Parts: sequence; structure tokens; C-alpha cells
Amino acid sequence: MRSFVSVWVLALGLMACGDDKDSGEADLEPVSGACELVAELDSCPACYDGVVTCSYGEESVTEGSCGDCQARVALYGQLCDAGVEDSRADIEAGISCSDPE
Repeated sequence: MRSFVSVWVLALGLMACGDDKDSGEADLEPVSGACELVAELDSCPACYDGVVTCSYGEESVTEGSCGDCQARVALYGQLCDAGVEDSRADIEAGISCSDPE
């Protein structure tokens, strides 16, 4: 009987000491608009229309692209990596793509 009580106390102690991550609640961090966009638009058509420069704020990327797809995706990735926290709507409205100068 004594060993049964010891095992029961040990089991209760282990359950009480588990970390919060095991409680089924995920630690969700907000995802920036740029990171959302790069996650959704990670593939482009396999064609080549020429070199395109896409810019947003201080960030700019020049890539060989099909339309502006590859350059746009590369810019989203650069914005995400740089920690730009602008909303998705602001990024989509403020991005510009054109032939390189």
C-alpha cells in the first residue's frame, strides 16, 4: 500500500510540474503581413519575362521574373526577414514593381 501511495504522489507531482506548452495551448505569435504574403505566394509560374525591381519603403529587390512574381515574392521574404511589421494591406498597396533603372 505504501508503494502505491508513493507512486500516486510522484505522478501528481510530475503532472503539476509539466510546462505550459504541454497544456494544449499553443504559443501563437502574431505573423507580420510580409510573412503571411511570402507563405502564401511561395511559388511562381516557370517563365522568364525579364528582370524586375520591386520596392517597398527602404527595401528593394531585383530579380529575373515571370511577370513580377519572383521579384515580388523575394521582396516579401526580405521584408519578413527584416522584421517589417506593416499590415498585409499596407504592403500590397505600397509595393511597386517596374523595370530596373
